[in-house]
Amino acid sequence: MHFRLRKNVIQLIRITYDDTKKKGNNAIIGTVKVSNPILPEELRLKLTSEEIKAFDIWLNTQHRTDRLREEMAALTLAEHMLLAEKWFEREGDSKSAQLVAHDIVSQWHNMRRLLIKKEQLG
Repeated sequence: MHFRLRKNVIQLIRITYDDTKKKGNNAIIGTVKVSNPILPEELRLKLTSEEIKAFDIWLNTQHRTDRLREEMAALTLAEHMLLAEKWFEREGDSKSAQLVAHDIVSQWHNMRRLLIKKEQLG
């Protein structure tokens, strides 16, 4: 069983070996929404118990990886902001700097609202 993230879904792909072609065949068995990654009963019936277990392990690993990335981003954000400051100084008023600055300001407003809401910023 192989899992592939595509836009808003997780594709569950079964790989079977074809002796005549001497290679594997990939067949999409079903999809699960990323926003609610629970196997529907109809899809669960198509999967073996090993495939269900593999999906659960993959999902837990993905969740753990995402949480670690988020933590690493938060813990290194100040350092990365300092590096970004140096880049902006070097880039001056370039088109790249303008585009990136717009995205940063927009995201910073969201972050600031969250920090105020959580009473972590006055």
